[in-house]
Amino acid sequence: MFVNSKSKAFTITEMLVAIAMSVVLMLALFELYESTQKIFFNTNSISGAEENAYNAYVVMQKYLDRGGAGVPSNTSNTNGGYPPPSPNYISISSGSPCDSLSFYGSLYGFGIVQNIDSNSNADVISCRLSDTNPSGSTAYYYLVRNGNFYYSNSSNTAPDMFTINISPNNVSCISTTNPNATISGGIIYDETTGTNLNLQPGDILYSVPYQITFFCQANPNDNNNNWLYLQTINEATSTTNTKPIVPVQSLSFSAYPQGCIATNSCNMIEAVIGVNSQAKNASGNLASITFSFDFYK
Repeated sequence: MFVNSKSKAFTITEMLVAIAMSVVLMLALFELYESTQKIFFNTNSISGAEENAYNAYVVMQKYLDRGGAGVPSNTSNTNGGYPPPSPNYISISSGSPCDSLSFYGSLYGFGIVQNIDSNSNADVISCRLSDTNPSGSTAYYYLVRNGNFYYSNSSNTAPDMFTINISPNNVSCISTTNPNATISGGIIYDETTGTNLNLQPGDILYSVPYQITFFCQANPNDNNNNWLYLQTINEATSTTNTKPIVPVQSLSFSAYPQGCIATNSCNMIEAVIGVNSQAKNASGNLASITFSFDFYK
C-alpha cells in the first residue's frame, strides 16, 4: 500500500489574506475600544458635572432658606453696612465669569419662651439654641419681644446682643410643641448694657445673623481652577469663614420680581451655574444649569 506523507501548506497568497484580515480585525477592535473610551469619559464628565451642580444646589438652598431670618433693619443704611435697610436685603455684584450674591440670615438656633415656671426658670421651645456656636465660640442672640427687636437705647443702630445659659444645648424642635429646654433663672445677659434681663412668655431668641456671600475665585488647591465659594461673617464677632464648595466655570444671579433689589422686596433668586467635570481626560462640554430659590419672605 502506498501512503502519501506530503502535507499541504498555506500558500503565500493565503497567508497574505489572513494577515490582511487580522489587521482589519485589529483596527476594528481598536476603533471599538477608542469609541468606548470616549463614551465612558464623556459619560463620566456629564456625571461629574451633575454631581457638582447638585452639591452647589444643596449648599445654596441651605443658606438661602435662612435669608432674612432674624435680621434687623436700619432704613438709613442705604449704602451698605449692617443692619441692612431691610431683612430681605440682597446685593448682586456683576462680574466675568462670575457674579457674587450677598445677603443676611440667622444660621443657627432660635427659640420661644413658653412660660416662667415655679422655680423662676424660663421653659423654652428650643430649635437648636445653645450656649456656644458649633465652632465652640460664644453664641450671641437677639431678643424679639412683642413683635419687635429689643433695643435698650432707641438711638442704637443694632439691637442689644445677649448670651444665654440653657440646658440641654442644641436640641431639635421638629417633633415637639412643648418646652424642651430651660434657661436658668429666666434671665439672659445683655452684652450691650452689661446687665441681666428677665425673660417673658412669648419672647423669641434668634442667633445673631451672618452676612452670607456666594462667589467664585481661583482655588490654589486645584491648579487655580475656578470654584464656587461660600463666605460667612458673624455680625456679633466679625469672624469670617471662607470655604470652597465645588468647581465651576461661571456663575450668575438674578433677583425677582424685576427691580426688587432697589425696593428690598426680592422673593426669588435665580442662579445659573456653568459646571463641568474634574474627571481626567473627560471631553464633555460645559453644562449650564439653572436653579431657582425662594428667598425669605
